[in-house]
Amino acid sequence: MGYSARRGPTHALDPLALPPEPAELEGSTIERALKGGYVVHEVEGEDLTIVSTGSEVSIALEAAQKLNGEGIKTRVVSLPCWSIFDLQPAEYKLSVLRSGAPILAVEALSTVGWQKYSHEAYGLTGWGASGPYKKVYEKFGLTGPNIAEVGKKVVDFYKKKGGEVISPLVRAIESIGGDHL
Repeated sequence: MGYSARRGPTHALDPLALPPEPAELEGSTIERALKGGYVVHEVEGEDLTIVSTGSEVSIALEAAQKLNGEGIKTRVVSLPCWSIFDLQPAEYKLSVLRSGAPILAVEALSTVGWQKYSHEAYGLTGWGASGPYKKVYEKFGLTGPNIAEVGKKVVDFYKKKGGEVISPLVRAIESIGGDHL
């Protein structure tokens, strides 16, 4: 079952009518989800962080397993609610989407908006396709093995680019009307 969280007088925890996830994600709790984002799979000294939400988290975990098996240290973050994540203290947000390695967002719906939380985003940039979701995901490369290949390209790009990789949350100018980090 999915949940939505709202704050203030009009905010409550509401169950949403969503199809069941194929399996519960280890380490996922409603308390963690209520922070808007949290680390699902942690590694120290990572080469890459993959951030996603919903069913794409399972794809990210599959990609991370493959990458970690190949010696590319990969952590995975679930970011189910941007607006609630944005309300968290800066220290918490920077512990989830930290500096030191590139962050790749994986999103089946659209990559719009992910630039705030990632260095690179992989997903649809236009209209998709109709059909059984597994076939559609395969057609667009939204599979663990393909995301692992995309992740390798991201890691290679940032290694060749050189220099320190700073969290995308660290910005010189904040958005107008938004909360500051």
